[in-house]
Formats: sequence, C-alpha cells, structure tokens
Amino acid sequence: MVPGWMLERAAQRRLAGDWRGACAVAGIDADVDLRAVRRVHGAEVADRLEADLHHLVPDLLRWHLPRRRDGRLEPQRRYPLTFLPDAHALVARPPVWLNMPQRITLRIERLDYLPEELELRLDRRSTGRRDDTLVMLRDRWDSRCTPEALKRCGGVQRLPFFTRTGERLPEALIGGAGPEGLVERLVRLDDGGRPASAWAAAGFRLEVLLFDGRWDRERIDPAAFDPYAPTGTRNAARGEVVRRSLAWLRPIHPRLADAARRVREYHAERRRTAPWDESAWSGPPWVAEVDEDCGLFRIDVHGRTLVLDGLNGPAPRVRLVPSAPYGRADDARRRVEVEEFGVELARVPRIPHVLARRPPELTNPFDTHPLVYAALFPEASLQPAPAMATLRQSARVHCNGATHEVAMRGDGFKVPHTAEEVERERALAALGGRVQGCVAAADGWRDPAVRMPRPMRALRAELMALVDLGDGPAVAAALDRGLDPFVRDERGRTLLHRLPWLLGADLLPRLLAAGLPVDVRDLDGATPLHVAVDRGSPELVRALLAAGADRHARMNGDWGRMAMITNRPELAFIRDRT
Repeated sequence: MVPGWMLERAAQRRLAGDWRGACAVAGIDADVDLRAVRRVHGAEVADRLEADLHHLVPDLLRWHLPRRRDGRLEPQRRYPLTFLPDAHALVARPPVWLNMPQRITLRIERLDYLPEELELRLDRRSTGRRDDTLVMLRDRWDSRCTPEALKRCGGVQRLPFFTRTGERLPEALIGGAGPEGLVERLVRLDDGGRPASAWAAAGFRLEVLLFDGRWDRERIDPAAFDPYAPTGTRNAARGEVVRRSLAWLRPIHPRLADAARRVREYHAERRRTAPWDESAWSGPPWVAEVDEDCGLFRIDVHGRTLVLDGLNGPAPRVRLVPSAPYGRADDARRRVEVEEFGVELARVPRIPHVLARRPPELTNPFDTHPLVYAALFPEASLQPAPAMATLRQSARVHCNGATHEVAMRGDGFKVPHTAEEVERERALAALGGRVQGCVAAADGWRDPAVRMPRPMRALRAELMALVDLGDGPAVAAALDRGLDPFVRDERGRTLLHRLPWLLGADLLPRLLAAGLPVDVRDLDGATPLHVAVDRGSPELVRALLAAGADRHARMNGDWGRMAMITNRPELAFIRDRT
C-alpha cells in the first residue's frame, strides 16, 4: 500500500529537514500555517507543533491509517495526531469518498464540536469502529517514538519468537524466562484455542458474568441455559460460549496496563485542551463523557464487554459481561452496571482494538515500515526494499474451444489470428452479434461497451488497483513493458482521467505522446480536465490547459457542467483564462 519509491523519496526529503516535501511525496497535503499558530496560540505551542512536524514520518502515517479490504483508506474519518489548546488539534483526514484520490489532508481543526462526526459516525455500530487513536500511538507517525513498537509487541530486549537479528528463535528456546518468554507462552495458549488459560497465565482473575440472571442473554447459546440438559452438556455449552467470546481479541496481556495508561492520558489531555461544553453540545443519549479516574477500563468485542480492573496491582481482574442489546442501555441495564462496577459502562474508558489486540508486527514483522523494522530487530542488517508492483502484459483466454494468449507489445495487441479472422469477427458484431475470445479481449480493453473475457477483466482490475492506490511509477513501468495505454475502466475513464490519483510520476506528456486525445470523454461525457478540476492539483489543471484542453467542454445532459465551473479558490485562473 506504500510503494518502495515513496519510502525512499520521502525519507530523503525528511532527513534533509524538508517535512513539507516529504508530505508531498507521500501524497499528504500539508495545510498547516505555523505563523497563524504562533499568532493565535503563542510561541511555545507553535514551537512544539513545529517539532512534531519535523519528526512526522508521512509515509509511516500513510502506512498505518486504517484501510478497507481493497487497500483504499477508510473514508469520512479524521485522526488527531497532537492536541493544541482551545480545542484544536493537528488532524489527518483521509479522502471523504472512496472514489476520490487517496490523498491525505493534514490541517488544524477544532475538536469540541463535531457536526460531521455526529451526522456520520455517532451511531452505536460505527462508534465501535471509530478509533481516533493515532494520537496515542505516536510510534505510528513520529520518528522519535518508533522504538515503542518493540514494547507494544511485549518485547524488551528482543521481539518474541525472534532474535535481535531477525532470525526465528529455535523451538527449544521459545517460552523461556523473561518478559519475551511470557508473551510467547501466552500467544501459544491463545493460538491453541485456550484463551481463558492465557488470561490466567498472565495473572488475571477471570470472572464470567454472561450467565448471571441480571444480564441480558443477547446472542448467547440457549443451550447454556437449558434447565433440562445434563450438567455436563450445559457446562460444555457455557465453556464454548466463553471460548468464543475471548478467542477473537488475542491481546498481549502484559501490555494492557500500558494501553490503559495511554487511554487515560488521552482523555486527560483531550479534557484539558478541548473541554466539553455540555450545555452547548447535544449528542445522542448514549454518548457519555468518560470517567478516566474510575479505575476501570473496557474492551468491546462482538457483543461482549471485557471490564478490566486493578491493572497496576498484583492481582488484576477481568470480568466478561454481555454488551447492551443494540448498544443502548435502558434504566434496568444501567442499574445492574452501577451495582456491579460502581459506574455505568458508557462512562468507563474504552481501550480501542488497535491498542488491545495483538500488534500485526508480532505476526508478520517483516512486512513493516523500515523504521519499525529497525526498532524490532536492532541488530539486523538493512531491510530489503519492497519490490515494485509488476503487471502482467498478457492473459490466456478461451477462444473458439481453444485457449489463446492475448499479449500487449507496445504497438497493440498480439493475438493468434489473421487480420481476416479479426475483421470477420468484428463484422459479425456489426450485424448485431457479439465479439468473443481474443477479439473481445483486445476491443474491450479500449471500449467499456465490449465485455472482455474474465482473465482480461482481472488484468484491468489489477491495473486500476495500482491507479487507485496512486502508484505512478508502477504504472509507468508497466507502460515501459508494453502495456496498452488506451485502457478504459468500466466508466469509460482513461489513464488521463485518472491522473489525479497517480503519485510519483508525470504521465501526462507520455500519455499524450502515445496518442490519447487531451479531451477524450468517459461515459458521462467528462474530459480529463473535468476530473482534474474536481479532484486534481492546480499544477495538473495548468498542464492540461497548456496541452490544449477545452475549458468550455460540457458533460452529457441538457445542463452539462463546463470544466471551468468550480468553487475551488486555487483554480480561479481557469475562469479568468482567455
């Protein structure tokens, strides 16, 4: 998701002291005015913010921002990196919509009133998924804190299961003395399907309250309450309920105390810098201010809640209770919570999953950022640079009962058919038929109205995935190897339309030289200039205009919008251009 060229170029800029240049390489728009911060908040706050920005690793921030399964950043979120006085914070914002370029915006915003968050996020289902935790995990973006990655994995001298040089520990030495050995034993218990034993081995007293009559039976196996079942059968059902409730989390148990400390400091700092004005703020009834001094912490997992107590004492305790049905506690539920814990669970600070669960670096330490790799393996040689993503230049398709290879060689498609056979196939299509096989593979690459065979659709999807992620050099390398530049996606957009997505390579001159018209249109009638005005940089808009793009071009429809119509103040020149 963060290609090697971006890591190298951003590191060069960052080590040279050019944090804005490093952000530009990593696809981060740094909209931060340090002079305004100095004027509003004072020199001390401005100096502290400037130090944070100089130690910001933008490619590391991009690496760790939450993503969807397809690799694109989770939209409509914001992550406070560091707090400022008067309810302000330095915030990282991913794209608002999935179909936008994967650029990140860095700016200073207010946090005391969140109309967007209230409208889009504050329902119970999304609240459980919303983790504004990068401010606590400075090792995810601050070069001064990357050594903390080893501690989060439960290591002190080395990473559990590995040596300091990055070699896997011999089986005979796993689970030995020391904190790393304890983590190794706990991980083995968890992975072996014995999560309750792992909690006990970590020194926690586990209390299961799922079957207490005071609590709801939401999503609990009815066999666990069957009064007519034999005791052994009922106990087996209850044991399976507990195992399933605990199995998903798989924490690093000794690190939960540190996670709780970070959560407490997070809430204290946010309360100090962004105090809530409850008289002026009206949110959903289940949103309550947390009590970071209650001594309790909770972890919400799949209809269950783990309530942690005494984390800093000699005998910590964890209580497993059902979560409130549908996330909304009624008066009876709140009375039971106060009776059991002394406080409503909504007011207990929540340890987010990114702090509670086993860090991914422990599972796959070699697929990490170079700074994290150096922290995990301090005596290892340099981490090998990630290989550039490569695209296939051919696909094997079914054609007339046989399997043929359709290959791209720079000057077009190479298919095992004569020109007469190709023309005959296209003539049949002109008479109302449908091209198939090799001809459909070649024609569908450039025409979205032609359905390509599945292997060619997969090849186009691989290309568009690279475009979505902004890997410009990988696309340029594919063109060097002969990839046909006239490709169109399902919406008829060409690579010229997708230029706002591509980072690290200037492909505009190359695509124009290959023969793509500067005013080529997609299925909606939009030209590349339309897309650049909506989602591209001012530099791209200027380059398209210099290449002859028509700013008066209209999209489809009776009231099709012209490319020059925009509310972006930085693009005022397109309206004034003569």
